[in-house]
Amino acid sequence: MKFGTFHLMEQPFSKTEAQVYQEQMAQMRLADELGFDWVWLTEHHFSSVPHAPDVPGEYCVSASPFAMACAVSQITKNVRIGTAIKVLPLEHPLRTAEDVAMADIMSNGRIDFGVGLGYRQYEFDGLGVPIEEKQARFEEALKIVLGVWTTEEFSYDGQFWKVPRMTLVPRPIQKPHPPVWYATRLGTPTAIEFAANNDYRLLCAWAPRADLKLTYARMAEAHAARGRAGEPFDFTCLRHVFVGESDADAKKRGTEYIEYYMESTKFFRPIGDHERDEMIFGGPQTCIDKITSLGRETGVNNLICWMNFGGLPQDMVEASMRLFTDEVVPAVQKNLGANVLAV
Repeated sequence: MKFGTFHLMEQPFSKTEAQVYQEQMAQMRLADELGFDWVWLTEHHFSSVPHAPDVPGEYCVSASPFAMACAVSQITKNVRIGTAIKVLPLEHPLRTAEDVAMADIMSNGRIDFGVGLGYRQYEFDGLGVPIEEKQARFEEALKIVLGVWTTEEFSYDGQFWKVPRMTLVPRPIQKPHPPVWYATRLGTPTAIEFAANNDYRLLCAWAPRADLKLTYARMAEAHAARGRAGEPFDFTCLRHVFVGESDADAKKRGTEYIEYYMESTKFFRPIGDHERDEMIFGGPQTCIDKITSLGRETGVNNLICWMNFGGLPQDMVEASMRLFTDEVVPAVQKNLGANVLAV
């Protein structure tokens, strides 16, 4: 199993925007030093306060994930830098293609291109994009991005964008292009077929275990139908992670930040009890047991760890990260080995 850290860039009103950036950049530098496989960035737009007047902070203050990726590339050496996610329908795909290419060059080929449709009405309204067009725009944008990355002279005549004959500069280091990750909260047959048909990697976010297991089985079937039965594939989900010295220590120091997350997030999307139940929260052994069972039951082999949720103080985040890599990761790797779920 591989592990990454997630950086939503929440801003409780007790912190300034600058403080959030400084803290999370330091966390990403530490993730690289500790041997995490990825850091994952994201994208949201505009203040949430007019749309959720009682919210205790901004949900996200990262509007440009590839500007952030360029910055992260300069303070890290080995960790891959992914987006979870870039909202493709919200901007011209040529701008997306340029930004990703620059980040890939500056990181020396460490970018993972995680993409999705988006879901917030006020973000689409603010940027003048009809939200009912998001699926069609997403598909067209992805064709254009991949086209200009891989074609010397590219042109396109679509429903939303027309691209005259051109050669994009710069283009990514990774060939034929950075890995594409397709984000879906639940692994629907349509999403699975789309990912499998195009050799994209699937990112399932907060899906509960039963849905993850079903998605894994469907992905395995889709790969088998394409003559790739038995071949391993990346299967990824996101979980909140906080490692304390013991279960009691984690509960005492971390509970208020879990409650902040649960209360603040409900303003923006449906949040199920499974999110609380599935948190990797406790002392090292409890976290080992939870991740081991997650891998064995669902086939998940890449875990995105949200370790800075709810405005957790910086010293608590860093201590949790160190306990995670020192005590949890080695035991999980020993427990799971080359785990492949039987389907």
